[in-house]
Amino acid sequence: MRIAFPVKENKGLESVMDDHFGTAGYFLIVDTQTRSIEFMENQKLSGEETKCKTTVLGKDPGVDAVITNCLGDGSRRSLTSSNIKVFQAKKQTVLENLELMEKNELKLFHMFDICQAKKNKKEGGCGHHH
Repeated sequence: MRIAFPVKENKGLESVMDDHFGTAGYFLIVDTQTRSIEFMENQKLSGEETKCKTTVLGKDPGVDAVITNCLGDGSRRSLTSSNIKVFQAKKQTVLENLELMEKNELKLFHMFDICQAKKNKKEGGCGHHH
């Protein structure tokens, strides 16, 4: 299985998770069988020709799942339509969340978990608007 993690910078498996999927600068993609990693830029942020609804992982990322802290409805729909499962992160680093995933301790994102459902940090959301 190949899993994408939104990250702030490339520190391998010790990379700190970015708080939001759609605006993360980078993604670390981990192959769970080999533990090999691939580092890529957010395709939505990489050029002037990309727009809000452009997929952040590119047209064919070869990813089976995403682990993230926060996710907007547009990203959720795009990932779901591409048969990519989305899991809620619980820890700060890629490695910590990967280990939880391997133990089946991460839950799938539900439509009520998206950022829009909780408009501010006081209500448990990420505090930005889509």
